[in-house]
Amino acid sequence: MTLPYASVDPHSPVPLYYQIYLDLRQLIQRGVIPPTGMLPPEMEICQAYSVGRQTVRQAIARLVDEQVVERFAGRGTFVRAQPSHTQFFLDRSFTQQMRELDRQPRSHLLRLEAGVIDAENVPALYNWKGQPCITLERLRLGDDEPICHQTSTVLVGRCPGIEEVDFASQSLYEVLSTRYLLIVTRIDHVVRAVAADGYRADLLNVPEGTPLLFVATSAFTEDGDIIEHSVTYYRADRYEYSTTQTCCE
Repeated sequence: MTLPYASVDPHSPVPLYYQIYLDLRQLIQRGVIPPTGMLPPEMEICQAYSVGRQTVRQAIARLVDEQVVERFAGRGTFVRAQPSHTQFFLDRSFTQQMRELDRQPRSHLLRLEAGVIDAENVPALYNWKGQPCITLERLRLGDDEPICHQTSTVLVGRCPGIEEVDFASQSLYEVLSTRYLLIVTRIDHVVRAVAADGYRADLLNVPEGTPLLFVATSAFTEDGDIIEHSVTYYRADRYEYSTTQTCCE
């Protein structure tokens, strides 16, 4: 069966490998390539997108890194089984995870402010103290269910005009990649348990004192520069986190 590949634009500022990665990921999320199904051979994908093998390998490598697909020597590349509907992975954006869980990502925009980095409020960005930024506070939902409360601080030196984006309906990371060519390739995390205060209890529809997962993330682009730091509070009574680390002996 020939897959319904989308066309890629060689004149687009978005890298070809990233366009292919997005299209393959969408085919997987739509079930066109089902769980445990095998990706077509590299040469078929190369021909479908009219690109070289290295470009395709780069796209597939990103899918492997995100644990969407899995390679087996001598057998091929296979779509991984779908994750549990209560499990999150630390290396994915909120929007991507909701789509993988077959839920519609939505946001209620609570605050969008332009300013400069305040090292006291955002210690992780101490080295960028005084640099221009926006503060983006959102209630994130899957379908109509509140999932988490998130406050992001975005360095705007490389993404001018980002404060004009409608973040009630758009993904921050997708805007960074498609509009500003700032592709997030690494996300560092700090995770701990906290109790819901009155403000977050109201937002998440839980009693005050309910356990929450506090997750602080720092996002880095391909060149190693930090672009965004966020703090997110997830309902711990409904969701769990999973992470995978490759170790060497």
